[in-house]
Amino acid sequence: MKLFIFILFLGITGISQAQKAKIKIDGDIVLVNGEPAFILESPFLSASYNLYNMQHELLAAFSENMGTKKIQTTTGTQYQKFSYLSVTFSNEEQSKCETGTFPVKKLMAMMIVKNGLVENGELNNGNVIRFCEERGFYYSSRR
Repeated sequence: MKLFIFILFLGITGISQAQKAKIKIDGDIVLVNGEPAFILESPFLSASYNLYNMQHELLAAFSENMGTKKIQTTTGTQYQKFSYLSVTFSNEEQSKCETGTFPVKKLMAMMIVKNGLVENGELNNGNVIRFCEERGFYYSSRR
């Protein structure tokens, strides 16, 4: 029984590894499985990003915002600072939402690929709408 579970576990992990896209960052160009997929630009020392297709047409802007939240503790009132990204997509609906910040560009690229936001150099409108419905405006509503 233990051997069966072990083999099953190895099979599941092997399948999940086979389905993962290999993401590499070459400057501002994001390569998915060795092919240029999109451009992800970020100003120096900023958590904001601009997402472009390979023709350098803006697909989305991820703008960093800061917020504070008032918290009551046993020692009094304290203020907690947090940062998040306001996202504006260049699709037909001009979809908007919010997401957490990413400390490195590769994590941001992985999130874009995982959610299928860019396919064949264009925004996937269905995935963008689903992404925005899932993310919503959690951070600005916390203020």
